[in-house]
Amino acid sequence: MMQPWFEEAKLGIFIHWGIYAVQRRGGESWPFVRGEVSYDEYMTQFDGFTAKDYDPEAWAALIKRSGARYAVLTTKHHDGVALWPTQEEGPSIPARGHCDDLVGPYVEAIRNAGLHCGLYFSHTDWSQPEHFEIITQLSREDLEAAHQVKHNYIENWRRVDTEFAPGPDYEARWQRFLDFRQNQLRELLTEYGNIDLLWFDVMIGSHLHDYKSRELRDFIRELSPDTVINSRLEDYGDYETPEQFIPVQAPDGPWEFCVTTNNTWSYTGREEQYKSAFELLHMFCECLGMGGNMLLNIGPDEHGVIPPAQVQLLEEIGDWIQRNHEAVYGTRRGLPHGYAYGPSSFNEAGDVIYLYLSHLPRECTTVKGIHNQVKRVSLVHNGMECTQRRVGGADWIGVPGTLHIDLPTQDLDPQVTVLKIELEGPLDLYSGEGVEINVN
Repeated sequence: MMQPWFEEAKLGIFIHWGIYAVQRRGGESWPFVRGEVSYDEYMTQFDGFTAKDYDPEAWAALIKRSGARYAVLTTKHHDGVALWPTQEEGPSIPARGHCDDLVGPYVEAIRNAGLHCGLYFSHTDWSQPEHFEIITQLSREDLEAAHQVKHNYIENWRRVDTEFAPGPDYEARWQRFLDFRQNQLRELLTEYGNIDLLWFDVMIGSHLHDYKSRELRDFIRELSPDTVINSRLEDYGDYETPEQFIPVQAPDGPWEFCVTTNNTWSYTGREEQYKSAFELLHMFCECLGMGGNMLLNIGPDEHGVIPPAQVQLLEEIGDWIQRNHEAVYGTRRGLPHGYAYGPSSFNEAGDVIYLYLSHLPRECTTVKGIHNQVKRVSLVHNGMECTQRRVGGADWIGVPGTLHIDLPTQDLDPQVTVLKIELEGPLDLYSGEGVEINVN
């Protein structure tokens, strides 16, 4: 059930953390599915996953400084390795590694910091034979042998998609896997207090196998009625999650854009091509303008250390949000395309337009179609007033002209400048095609 806090949060921090940080291959738990490493070799990473520097309070403090209002931790990726002491038959860090429960301290620290707590959980679990063999129709040994030929896994998925024929014991085996999934979710939803958000991921073969998503949604609602569920529960989630690409048109209803700080979700030790704070803030402002959230990913190493470059990015984003907070929180979807050069948002009352200028014009910027009188235009980060004037239009026949706003280039925000346009009354926007003016 969608909760008001979600759309008001605007920014969340995604945390991809698991044993895949040890071998630092990137791709999280996909390498052994792609045949780059055997399952057994992949699982030797347990020995190197120490979490010795894990400091959930420091993580939570950094997330709060970033301006984010919620966080999402990968409690179990597709490898099936749980970060909590699951009672189900499956690998977990507490059972096979050198660490205690990692989820509980995270949940407590996030709550203590006044943030909303999210947990990531993959439907796909390659450590469960029932799931692995039903989906692939091959034993793990056969599939790994097939992977000796580069990219054979791609052909294998194609074959499964086109030739899947369930065996006589399919229903019982599949139900055992679904029961396992539900029991793990019961642990997460009952042992750590109220969980604000469940972030599901990857239903392999969902067009062939009934994951019973409606029943799972009802189960979650019964246990935790206020938990928000993302869209990766087929048609039963509460909001959409476009990934690594900001939509051109905003999805209907609540949504969240999830994105990496560089080119990988998890720690590799050789992260390159980091996005700059400016690039991330430009993306963030696009999300604000279309009424969505941004979920920005970080990837701690096997010891629990967040890479310094990611720490710096979160700090810079937090500094910008602190300077421009009124143009972040309490805003809603802004002007339609074509009215201004850049994204915009409104305040709740609808009598203030916030215009985000990541691409600065040479002299001025313009906004078309505002019928209202403009009381004042200023820079949000320092309050400096900007001169503005109307150009063109014909008020006597209802054509408002174009608002030209002069920019004090020496006083702009060092990252993304936000203009605050204060109106007389709620926005009254012209949407016509223009007219011929026959009477002046």
